[in-house]
Formats: sequence, structure tokens, C-alpha cells
Amino acid sequence: MRKALLIAALFVSTLISLPAERTGYPPEEFVARRKALASALGEGTVVLFGKTMPAVGVRFRQDNDFYYFTGNEDLNAVFVMDAETADSWLFLPSQNAGEIRSDGKNWLTSGEAELRGYKDILPLTELNEFLARRRVWGTSKAPVLWTRLSEPGEVDAGRRDSSIDLARRYNNPLGAQESEDGWRAGMLRTRYPAFDLKDATTAIDQLRVIKTPREIEILKRNGRISAEAIRKAIEITRPGRYEYELEAEATYHLIKNGVQGNGYPAIVGTGPNVNVWHYQNSGRQMQAGDLVVMDYGGSLDYQVIDITRTWPVSGRFDDLQLKAYRCALETQKAIIAAMRPGATRQQTRDLAKAIYDKYGFGDQPPTGAGHFVGMSVHDVGDPREPFKAGMVIAVEPIIEMPDKQLHVRIEDTVLVTDDDPLILSAAVPKEVDEILKLLKGQS
Repeated sequence: MRKALLIAALFVSTLISLPAERTGYPPEEFVARRKALASALGEGTVVLFGKTMPAVGVRFRQDNDFYYFTGNEDLNAVFVMDAETADSWLFLPSQNAGEIRSDGKNWLTSGEAELRGYKDILPLTELNEFLARRRVWGTSKAPVLWTRLSEPGEVDAGRRDSSIDLARRYNNPLGAQESEDGWRAGMLRTRYPAFDLKDATTAIDQLRVIKTPREIEILKRNGRISAEAIRKAIEITRPGRYEYELEAEATYHLIKNGVQGNGYPAIVGTGPNVNVWHYQNSGRQMQAGDLVVMDYGGSLDYQVIDITRTWPVSGRFDDLQLKAYRCALETQKAIIAAMRPGATRQQTRDLAKAIYDKYGFGDQPPTGAGHFVGMSVHDVGDPREPFKAGMVIAVEPIIEMPDKQLHVRIEDTVLVTDDDPLILSAAVPKEVDEILKLLKGQS
């Protein structure tokens, strides 16, 4: 009997230690988002497009804006919504038996319209006629057709990043083809000249920048797991090991605990690599005296976490490293404490400047609250706006001296609330004694 109880207890403890099942979002989440977009726009027809090509070598991830309102991950999908009523339709390609066998049924084949809150899910071949019927006759006012005229955002790059990448591509005389979104906008204007084509991006971004309760729950879980992943990397750091070993340790922890993938390529820089901000090779062997700068986080259910920690390979900061670290840490704490509704980024920059001056780093460019985080690591949002509850923002003060192979960065993902800010990535330590304790294997 006693043995049976012991076995049962061990079984229960094993179950408790298993990671929680991914639950994603209920259909009601997307219905509410569509209603909010319709309320913001007020009139006309919304048209958004999903991705048209499968991912190669990585897990497929739908277009951020399209997924935000549809929850759909099918290829070649188109979303249409009446902005007055929020009535919505999906248009999906018909599938033959081979496509179903290869890729599984899409929502058109599996019949998900009522379950997902759509008026109907229709074959993609009916889209053109459907849009033509949306034209309003007998009025001098052109009907409005809303679509995304701004750049898309990927998981590891926001709209601004995509805009810059496109601009660089246009500099290449043989690589200056227009973007897919640009081509679509041109086709909509050509095929439906009676419509007044408008950009829905501003309204979309205003919704996405304030996280829903479900998104916050996912961010909390991702924040904990991603922080634990960095912690695992700190614990195995030793002179003679390679940067890729830290990346592998962290990635294993993410995937083992249900995170679908990276929010961005892991940055694990040591020695001279710490001064390359987006270093991705992870190929150097770590040496005593080096710093490690690791910038890494997971993507879980279309929500990303951004974390950076800096630590000494040999388990001890030298005097300059320690001074820079204490400055960055004090600065980060002050910025986070100031991130309350109504405060501004300029106020956080002023706080950072005062602390940099106090430590003798006044020649360094101080940064306040950083970029927004969400579906992209550099997510949508207007940095000129005061903080609002529901915003999620990365805070990453940096002290850098390339001639001394010094780069100290301490970054957390922070949720602005009506009360104290919530550090979503708090599960990885950043206090000096706690970091050094991990390196000594005393955790």
C-alpha cells in the first residue's frame, strides 16, 4: 500500500512538472477585435491579406495583422469585413485531395464559419465578384475600401524595420521590385477605381498596442519561460565553451516548455562580438575575462518577449565592467518605475541622463523606455504618446566602449498597468550577486 502511494505521488508530481498545454485564443477574442476595428473605422469595407507562400525551414507564422483579426493560419487567405456592422467573411482556396493530405484541411473545407464568428467562409474565386458587389450605387460619395497601405511586420521586425529593409532593396537597381502590399494596393485601385482606397494601419496599430487580457496572460507565460531560458544559459557559462552552447541551452528550454519558436535570432556575443549589436554567428569560444551579452526571447501564440542580460564568463566583473553594470542596472530600475499611465518617454530619458552623469558615463547616449513589444519584437505603437495601461515596452539601457570590448545591456519586457509596472521577464536575475551566484553553480 505504502509503495503504491509512493508511486502515485511520483506520478502526480511528474504531471505537475509538465508544461501547460498551449491554449491560444478563443474565437471570441477575434470577434471582439473585429468589432473594435469596425467601431474605429465606422464605414466602408476592410480587406486584409494573409501570407501567400509557405515558410521554408521554419514553422509557418501568419501575417501579424491578418492573424490579429482572423485567428486564421491558412495560406492565400483574404479577410473582408463590413466596417459598419463588423460582419466578416473569409475567402480561402479550394483544396484537392492531395493538398488536404499534404497540408490538412483549411477552414473552407472543414466548415468553421459559425464556430469562428464569420458570416461565411467562401472560395477564393468568389472574392472579386464579392468586392464588386460592395460598391454603393446611386450616390456621389465614393465607397471606402480599407486595407493596409503601410509595411507589414514580421515576428523579428516591425513596420519601421520592414520599411527600411524595403528602402535598401530599392537601392539595388536589380532588386527594386515593389512590395507585395504595394502591388496589392495598385491592383485594388486598378480593378475597383470607384472605391476610395484608405490605409487601415493607424486604426490597427491603435488596437494592437494595448494588449488584451488574453494576450497579457500569454506574455506572462512567455516571459517566465524565456527568462528561465536565459537563466539556463548563464548557469552553463564557462571559459572554453562556445557561444552556440548558450544558444542551444536556451532554445531547448523554450521548445521543451511549449514556446513555438524564437522571437528573433539569438544574439550571444562574447569578447569583441559584444559590440556588434545584432551579432548572430554564435561561433566564438568564450575566454576568461570576456563579457557575455545575450539578447533572446521566445514567440508564443503570436506574442514575443525581449530579454538581454550581460555577465562575465569567468564569474567576476572587473572594475570598469562592474561600474558600467551598476549604472545600467540603476538606470533600468528608474526607467521602469517611471513607466506609469500619463508619463512620457522624454521623462524616462531625462532620468537616464541624470544617472549616466552620476556614474561618469555622460558621454554615452542615454535611452529611456524603448520599443514596443507584442506580435513583433519591435511592435506597433507611437512612441510620442504617453504611456497607457496595456502597453508592453522593452527597457534596455546600454553602456558601451568598443575599444575596451565593453558592452553592458540589461533588458526586460515590461507591462504598463494602472498600478506598478509589471516586469514580464523577472524570472531571470539581474542583481550582481545573483548573477555571480548562478555562475558559481549555487542557484
